[in-house]
Amino acid sequence: MIGILGGTFDPIHYGHLRTALEVQQALGLEQVRLIPLRDPPHRPAPGTSPAQRLAMVRAAVDDEPVFAVDDLELRRSGKSYTLDTLHALRADLGQAPLCLLLGSDAFRGFPTWYRPDEILKLCHLVIMQRPGDAIPDIYQER
Repeated sequence: MIGILGGTFDPIHYGHLRTALEVQQALGLEQVRLIPLRDPPHRPAPGTSPAQRLAMVRAAVDDEPVFAVDDLELRRSGKSYTLDTLHALRADLGQAPLCLLLGSDAFRGFPTWYRPDEILKLCHLVIMQRPGDAIPDIYQER
């Protein structure tokens, strides 16, 4: 299983890395791919350039072999949609199980993402709960 953690990483910080490492260990993930986004559809554009953010992420995980940095979003133009990322990863990784790592805050907005039902066909969701934050029940009767 491969973990996928995307974000603007502006900047990447201990909360990203420690949580991703704990999930990797708890689930026995072979790898966690950190994917900096070019143009996030649900938040303002990052304050630093894509090249700067990519360099920060690489520097942050340089000594941890379970982390891999993937610049696929930064090589594309336009909005960074998770569905497109997952299709690209499928083309690269074949049928390896993918686990999309989401903070509970990002999960709260998941129903508004681009084609969320198709995302669920391509990966497992792993929700990372922040201390004191309840995981929302976003799929109540619609």
